[in-house]
Amino acid sequence: MRKLRLEIIIPVIFLLFASFVLGFHVEDVRASGGNFNQWRASLEMLPQRLESIGSDAPDPSTRTLPLIDTYSTVMERLKSDYYGKTIVDRDLSDDEKGKIVSERELTYDAIRGTLHALGDPFTRFMDPDSYKKMREENEGNFSGIGASLDTNKKGEVYVKEPLPDTPAMRAGVKSNDVIIAVDNKPIKGMNIEDVVKLIRGKEGTKVKLTLMRPNQTKPIEKVITRETVQYQMIKSDIADEKDKIGYIRLFQFNEKSDEQFDEAMTKLEKKHIKGLIFDLRGNPGGLLNVAVDIGSRFLESGPVVIIQERGGQKNPLYVEEDKHDHKRYPLAVLVDKSSASASEIVSGAIKDDGVGTLVGVTTFGKGRVQTILPLQDGSAVAITTAKYLTPKGTDIHKKGIAPDVYVEASDKLDINDPKTDNQLAAAVQVVKVKLGLLPKSALDKYKKPAVKTEGVVSSK
Repeated sequence: MRKLRLEIIIPVIFLLFASFVLGFHVEDVRASGGNFNQWRASLEMLPQRLESIGSDAPDPSTRTLPLIDTYSTVMERLKSDYYGKTIVDRDLSDDEKGKIVSERELTYDAIRGTLHALGDPFTRFMDPDSYKKMREENEGNFSGIGASLDTNKKGEVYVKEPLPDTPAMRAGVKSNDVIIAVDNKPIKGMNIEDVVKLIRGKEGTKVKLTLMRPNQTKPIEKVITRETVQYQMIKSDIADEKDKIGYIRLFQFNEKSDEQFDEAMTKLEKKHIKGLIFDLRGNPGGLLNVAVDIGSRFLESGPVVIIQERGGQKNPLYVEEDKHDHKRYPLAVLVDKSSASASEIVSGAIKDDGVGTLVGVTTFGKGRVQTILPLQDGSAVAITTAKYLTPKGTDIHKKGIAPDVYVEASDKLDINDPKTDNQLAAAVQVVKVKLGLLPKSALDKYKKPAVKTEGVVSSK
């Protein structure tokens, strides 16, 4: 009797299991169209499917996403199962880059993606090299050759100008030299930041530049020994010898800027200047405290800028009276579309206070403050934490500051050549009007910005 029951029970159990498997795969069998290999692949996935059914994982929509755990799980799965480049948990040599992927770089890209989702171009991630470069710029010195680089309309990286008394200048590098290769490595298609990384290096080491000079048919090579170079943030001169109008150009607001500005003013005062032109064209900004320092040199009292915190609280940063160590002169301030951030703090304060006349075109329009958060591996995150307002409470973000005297740059503008710099020529005339050497009507020829221009804070 027992034997008979077993003979009946075993086939029944088998039929039930077969029915379960067939039911589990019925859609796959239909989709396979009779293709045995596809059906077999579906059958091989049975253990994973059974595991998912048997798990007691809660409904994903009802649980809080554990961000750290989720990222770690994805990363480990990529390292073990990704069918592509090998992912390793160490930094890569130059030869390995492009062949395998560093877990560190994947993590950096994940952070960049997170910040990109905020839609704020000023909240950004900096890898250790980028953060080091930013610190060097703020501190005012770096190890390199001492050349200011830029990109032209063709996308080529070229030497904008070699800095005075630097290895680049002593080696004979000239303005407008196009860089073709660094240490025999072609740089075509590389962005300017990567080219800078190749050129900079440890003090005392050598770097070879292959350059194409305008009006020459063959490239030239320069082997240059790197040195510790101090950023020259200030360029000063006499813009008009006859009427003694001084000129100071500030390239960036870093830790050396105010000290160098003070030195430049002392030299110009020894030449008995009667008026001053302050050039902020192309100045991308820099340190907030330095903007307050330099703004204090022009304003008598009151706030240089107003910082509005996340909660709405407004904190004025007032004029520092210990910066009043030079005479104030009739003043014109040159600005353009690349004058941003700290440049707009200073130019906005000068305009609001009425102590100077802005000449040029509308500024960039960056009215946000970033706080730098250093990370343990040498990288950092810059996070927008506040906005700033001009002394009269104007928010210039995405609007910019319109000049009082609107002068577009000529096509042949060369800031280093006063003969072709029509904006500088206009600034000279503005100062002469202030000195009573020209009538106000001398400025009537300059085009005025429209009062109602969308997205622009216009002068009236």
